[in-house]
Amino acid sequence: MLKKLNKNVLFILLALILTIPVVIGLLHPGFPLTDDGSWMVIRFSAFYEALRNGQFPVRFLTRLNNGYGYPVADFLYPLFMYLAVPIHVLGINFVNTIKVLLVLCIFSSSLFAFLWLRKLFDNFASLVGAVFYTLFPYHLFDIYQRGSVGEILSLSILPFILWQIERRSLIWLSVGIALLLTAHNTLAVLFLSLIIPYVLLKIFVAKDKGSIWRFYLAALSLGFGMSAFFWIPAIFDLQYTVFSKTEISSINSYFADFGLIGAASVLVTLFVVVFMCSGKINIKKHKLTILMLVFAIISIFLASQLSEALWKFLPSSFIQFPFRFLSLAIPSTAFLTALLISVLLRKKKVVMGVILLVLIFSSAAPYLTPKAYQDLPDSLYSTNQDTTTVKNEYMPKWVRQIPVTMSITKVQNIQGSESILLLQSTPNKILFETYLTQQRIIQINVIYFPGWQAFVNGKQTEILYNNPNGLINLRLEKGANNVRVIFRETPVRVFSDLVSLISIGSLFLIIFLRKRIKI
Repeated sequence: MLKKLNKNVLFILLALILTIPVVIGLLHPGFPLTDDGSWMVIRFSAFYEALRNGQFPVRFLTRLNNGYGYPVADFLYPLFMYLAVPIHVLGINFVNTIKVLLVLCIFSSSLFAFLWLRKLFDNFASLVGAVFYTLFPYHLFDIYQRGSVGEILSLSILPFILWQIERRSLIWLSVGIALLLTAHNTLAVLFLSLIIPYVLLKIFVAKDKGSIWRFYLAALSLGFGMSAFFWIPAIFDLQYTVFSKTEISSINSYFADFGLIGAASVLVTLFVVVFMCSGKINIKKHKLTILMLVFAIISIFLASQLSEALWKFLPSSFIQFPFRFLSLAIPSTAFLTALLISVLLRKKKVVMGVILLVLIFSSAAPYLTPKAYQDLPDSLYSTNQDTTTVKNEYMPKWVRQIPVTMSITKVQNIQGSESILLLQSTPNKILFETYLTQQRIIQINVIYFPGWQAFVNGKQTEILYNNPNGLINLRLEKGANNVRVIFRETPVRVFSDLVSLISIGSLFLIIFLRKRIKI
């Protein structure tokens, strides 16, 4: 037993060592120049500012959009920002915090991919499969050219979930599902399209179908429940934005070329088909083969220009980029790689493994380093006021003119000359006093979004936002006015938070009573 354990540890270490070339590009000073990477640093710095000032869960980032605020955290994958907080609290600056998180995600991908595959195959086959998972060209493209932190995080969580399915761990599978749902919106949906049939297949072949049904239903329910604080408001609040009327990208510009797919993945898929036809791969013994082969072929097809005609019918506004389907090719072809090696005899196994490793590294080579770096002061990220989205697609629909410059003051009297005493201005709260000679409209230079509330002399008052910029306006009466404008949870968000709290509490109850509960 000890010898077997030591052997497993050795192969885990080998998987992590072979991952080192992937993270070298992140050890360079500065931040890789990518499509979205800088936005992720900026968004996290604004997120941290809101969290530090008491907004939890964080939804509205007041510093963004030229200081007028933007509700991006209400809609887009907040997990990487929550995970980045303890790293930043240790004294690491915003840029390096995101880099540390990326490094952890990359090593986690290798580790969890190996542990998942090891439940199905031998050590050597699992090692090659795990290396394939981490060095898949699209995975590296995500890191060093797209800078999509949310996608990279999702790709580190997926093999963890598959590992927990194989381990049949209710607690950790539930946690994995919750993490996935908050890691990246699109990939959560794509990966669930793999996870659900994977689970159904496990149920189909199980002897105790009733027990395993209850197990997976409980895990999914807890996972969705714990992440409800994010996904319920993200769906419900979308009605307040221009998202549905915004074309974010042109599909024709984002098909994957052969380099992103990689020669290694194509060859592995072809070899598996040949081995199946020749009988070298026993489908009854390796029951997941058909599922993974189907996902590999379909995902590669949908990511390539061969599927162009189909994109007239696919949810392109949600997927945005056809090459995202390669995210499904990563786990499926990693599985097929491990399977291919596992069915060979010992000598052929080593030869095939070495050949595939050479092919994997050759396919990965063009994407192993960023094109360039930008070595900017951390303060330029922590004060940047970009919206951090491509087309401002989460702008409230009542904003007819997006502000293009910063406001001089946070609160202004737009009808009169009476002075305003600003007492406090934080990302979540604005307090001020004014004495008016007659009724006035006072403008708070923050875009209105559900959750903002105003109180005048202790009484809640109506917020007016039917103005070109959709800013918070208040009608104040003659005399002394003590005004408090704060950002709070709406009833829907309170309900979502409550669902998450109940689900987390249920999980802890299960942990406490796990020896007595049979699921």
